[in-house]
Amino acid sequence: MPDPPLRVVVAEDDDRFAELIRSLLHDDGRFVVVARAANGDEAVALVEEHRPDIVLMDIVMPVRDGIEATRQIHARDPRQHVVVYTGSDMYADVLRAESVGVEGYLHKEALRSPALAETLLVLHANHEHHPSDPDEED
Repeated sequence: MPDPPLRVVVAEDDDRFAELIRSLLHDDGRFVVVARAANGDEAVALVEEHRPDIVLMDIVMPVRDGIEATRQIHARDPRQHVVVYTGSDMYADVLRAESVGVEGYLHKEALRSPALAETLLVLHANHEHHPSDPDEED
């Protein structure tokens, strides 16, 4: 179990879905949701304010979509761990997410699963072992 719990910002405009995510992560005990953004601009501001371990970002967000919000977050901190999700089955969404440095992509249905916490732990462990930095050369 991580000690202390991993800090998460959830960027989700649907109140019920945001609460479901918060509840699943809270009940697991290895995470704490430190903030919830209802649009992309709020997500950028809250990530800067809270410096979470993980940002869980819906792609379809009002004001600024999750891809553009992630681009802004990574412009400020290229090492910030962002996991995006969407209900779409379009491969173009995956490509757009990869183009802004996302290190995790989930289908929205996965967020309803009790396995969400384990999935985020694996994605975060991979991020910690292979942090992305656009300035680093392989």
